[in-house]
Amino acid sequence: MDLATSPIRVMQPAIVSRLRLAFPEKDFQIQRVPPVLTIREFERVVRLTPFIGLAWMGMRPDRDAGRQLAAAMRWRLTLIVKASSSLDARFGGDRRDIGLDAMLDVAGALLQGAVFDGIGASAVTGAEAVYADGWADEATVVANVDFEIRYQFSPAPLQLVTLDDFETLGVTWLNDENPDEGGVEPSQAVPQ
Repeated sequence: MDLATSPIRVMQPAIVSRLRLAFPEKDFQIQRVPPVLTIREFERVVRLTPFIGLAWMGMRPDRDAGRQLAAAMRWRLTLIVKASSSLDARFGGDRRDIGLDAMLDVAGALLQGAVFDGIGASAVTGAEAVYADGWADEATVVANVDFEIRYQFSPAPLQLVTLDDFETLGVTWLNDENPDEGGVEPSQAVPQ
């Protein structure tokens, strides 16, 4: 099975590359994060400010899609800025940092209408101020930018054609003949 062309695997570097047009690596950290940051995860990434977290949120298939999957892959950027000098610096920036307002405006402009070659087009679907529950540092401001990328995907690039191709996946949850090897007894699979 060839996963090199699977949608999420192809989209992530394309999104980061697009963001790097305005958020250079020397000044901005961009990393994959979960859609909802735990306080522990937030404590880790807040040290990297200004920070852009990229989270996969889900996929919404078109109702009328045929054998080829036509869908919108949903993503979220979590933007984090920390500036202790003043509220104005947190939002408007200063000579050392860009500020949250500009990060939001630029990220939205980069993602709205962007066409990712061989993948599809992007559209911003929302943006909002958020906070980290349990985080008490008033010098930190956070916002999310949600966007989606329209795409189509066929199972053909996965090169799953024969039964042997599927068997190489090593799917063990369907092995009901030998539960000790990872399968589930049929009587355990569905509560009686």
